[in-house]
Amino acid sequence: MDFSKLSQTEKLAVYGSAAVIIGGLVGYSYGLTVLAVLAAVAMLVIVLLPQLSPGTTLPGSRGSLMVAAGGVAGVTMLLALLVGIGLVFVNFNVRDLFFLIAVVGAAVMAWAGWQEFQAEGGKFKVGTSSASERPAASPAPAATAAEPVAAEPVASEPVASEPVAAEPVAAEPAAAEPAAEPTDDDRPVG
Repeated sequence: MDFSKLSQTEKLAVYGSAAVIIGGLVGYSYGLTVLAVLAAVAMLVIVLLPQLSPGTTLPGSRGSLMVAAGGVAGVTMLLALLVGIGLVFVNFNVRDLFFLIAVVGAAVMAWAGWQEFQAEGGKFKVGTSSASERPAASPAPAATAAEPVAAEPVASEPVASEPVAAEPVAAEPAAAEPAAEPTDDDRPVG
């Protein structure tokens, strides 16, 4: 694995994930902290899996998955901090320091996920991709008989460089007026 091939946002996500994992395991282990550690592991998988296994596809766009994992870790650690704020600052020790490192790491994860999400256009895409979308690594399939092929212009179709004569339009016959009833003045005498 080549760490230098990661973008700045991906590196931030890795740093934040490492801080959450180490800080969450060494620091206070509230039930919420364990959820943040799992989200940090998921973030590492999202970021590093394409390099470790290029043939494997993620179940959604990278930015959408990163913002979800970062959001879960960020919200979870913020709630854990609010729940344990009285315990953290009463007898400040090494475990409290690691817990605060985990909180900061979760915030970094959330920020990196948001940045990657915005870089992809800000549209949440999770789930299997449609058949029309193909991965960039797969070669394009050869044309088959079922696929339409671009047809050459037919001789009867006008070409853009030739002037097209207007066809005469047949005028519709005017509707005949109804014949008026003959009056006494119009009748022959006789």
